[in-house]
Amino acid sequence: MTSKHRALVGDVVACLKPISITATLGLFATQALASQDQRDLAFPGYSGFLNVPSATVLHHGQASVQWSDQAYLSGRSGFGAGRYGHLNNVAGVFGLFPNMELGGRLVWDKTQTNCFRVGCTIRDLSANLKVQAPLIPREWFTLAGGAQDLGGETGDFEAFYVVAGKQLGPLELTAGYGRPEVPSRYLDGAFGAISYRPAPWVNIIAEHDSQDVRLGLGLSTPDDWLPHRLQIKGKVLAWDNIDEGDTRNFVSIGLSMPFGNAGSRPHAAQASARTGAKAQAVAEVAPKTRTETDPDTGPRTSVASETKVSPPPRESNQAIAARIGQKLVDAGYDNVRTAGHGDTLKVWWENNLYNRDERVSIDDVAHRVRQEGGAFERTELTLLNQGLPVLTQTIGPDGRMLPGETGLAESSLFNMDQTEWDFRGSYAPHWRPRLTLSPAITSGVATEYGVLDTSVALKSELDFNLWPGALAGARYDVEVYETDDFDRGGIFFDSRQKTALVEAEVQQTFKLHSQLYTSFHAGRYAIDYDGVINETLLLSPGARHGISFLGGSFQHKDNDDIARNQMLARYSYYNPSLDVQLAVHAGQFFEEDTGVRVGGLFWFGDYGITLQYRNTDAEFVGLGWLIPLTPVKDHQWRYLQVKGDANWGYSLQTRINEDANNVSFRGARIINSMNPLQETYLNRGRIAR
Repeated sequence: MTSKHRALVGDVVACLKPISITATLGLFATQALASQDQRDLAFPGYSGFLNVPSATVLHHGQASVQWSDQAYLSGRSGFGAGRYGHLNNVAGVFGLFPNMELGGRLVWDKTQTNCFRVGCTIRDLSANLKVQAPLIPREWFTLAGGAQDLGGETGDFEAFYVVAGKQLGPLELTAGYGRPEVPSRYLDGAFGAISYRPAPWVNIIAEHDSQDVRLGLGLSTPDDWLPHRLQIKGKVLAWDNIDEGDTRNFVSIGLSMPFGNAGSRPHAAQASARTGAKAQAVAEVAPKTRTETDPDTGPRTSVASETKVSPPPRESNQAIAARIGQKLVDAGYDNVRTAGHGDTLKVWWENNLYNRDERVSIDDVAHRVRQEGGAFERTELTLLNQGLPVLTQTIGPDGRMLPGETGLAESSLFNMDQTEWDFRGSYAPHWRPRLTLSPAITSGVATEYGVLDTSVALKSELDFNLWPGALAGARYDVEVYETDDFDRGGIFFDSRQKTALVEAEVQQTFKLHSQLYTSFHAGRYAIDYDGVINETLLLSPGARHGISFLGGSFQHKDNDDIARNQMLARYSYYNPSLDVQLAVHAGQFFEEDTGVRVGGLFWFGDYGITLQYRNTDAEFVGLGWLIPLTPVKDHQWRYLQVKGDANWGYSLQTRINEDANNVSFRGARIINSMNPLQETYLNRGRIAR
């Protein structure tokens, strides 16, 4: 209790005045707000109490990871006879939308035991989903529904439930009804819970999970103790009403923090607008004056300085444009061109600095242009990629974007820009090599052969420009680590990461229209195949929608009888307000399996959460993440740039809707270029603003 809270309670005890009632209610409301901000995980891997789910979901962008030693063994598949066990139970949950959370859960007993030879008790990977009903005022109540072990095969943890909750100051009341796949376990019928938070970091819990009455305690570090709003959270089951002759004091410990950097990433264009407004305000302030007294006429006002200063000679628009171009080159930008004509300044540049999200480069250039000043009413900013104009954005004299003046660059193969440039320059030569380093990982998670089997390689990608739209590149991998099952003689040996030249190609991209690109590739792919690829992309006017064709013909380099043909149609959609991408591939994939592959990407700044569904020769669902392995602003040298992968991804997948959960590493496999169109030219599909 803070000193302010002690003072409020002291008023109640000592004075007993009517105002003390108001103070007490204010304290109650303050504790309610602190309680509402806390979203913890229950033992089964969804937001909630001990076993009982809450009627809320994790905050949008919140990520929570938890380990606990509790798991319920249903008795199916020979795992026991309906009892709790002290097992390893790891869950990761993300708040994907303001009213939805999605998580994965891994439960196991023996870590590296071969389950075909020795009983493993349990080893299971599953997914959880919970959705909170929107539009219901929070002061009324909250309502949510969820599914545990969604689409799982064994059904040991599968359950569906609805739950309602009400916050009353530091008290949270919850009641719901569930129906599991396996009866006579938690969430089988009516359930409820009461939570009391005397402080935001303490949670006292009592619940009835439809079978057992349970009491427990939750603790967490205060929100501002650790950097990046990281919190350490833990729970303990202190007592329940079932006596099985052994201990039932299960525990959990986990981490919770905002995922990504959406709230902290600077926007230079906004900063420039603020700077412009401030400069204008300073310019409008009248010159300082002082009051003097004349012996004859009395007080008089005069300017602070009577020295007349001649204004500096006016700089021509061409000189201003050249100065701005040189500043951009000094900042590290390539292929810079500037021209000042009348009241319009044109700026073209290629970004190799801000490789996480090129929109930051646009903001940075807008800010630098605004700092340099000039008498231009309009500034047309055009972003280039590999020498091709991609996006044009127009800003006013205050640095703000002009409405309706942002879109795909008009210049194309058949409509070349004829501007007479006042400045042309580049930080580095156009052929400068760019080396990208990142890990490549293949893993089997929760298989009959082990909880985690993995093969890791260091991936090195080297590429350089030849001329506008033309690139040459190669990828070489070096295997650095593998577990026994990926080693020679292991069950996953054929799917391991290999030390080899994985890809080497040349490509030429043509911009046929502001909304139409086509790219031709030829070289070595997937280690063993020589082939050609064509990718053609048609964008909507705002670049939110895209329809593309991805075709390829491949021949095994050592065996003339082995050939592959890939024929895929792709639809993509990007919503800039939600920062969400959707991509659907349909057709024949590289392994000549046919079907559909659907992917969703949820951005949180430069970090992302991925969802995937594959249905070709089998159905799989996957959950993963994208993490930038390079700074917001990459360092570069004049004749070489070394960087990390700006969108390094890792995901887990599990087979669904089959009796057997067989492992597969190759379903719905796509052979793409090192430099596909949307990733290379269109900011990984996020060019729209």
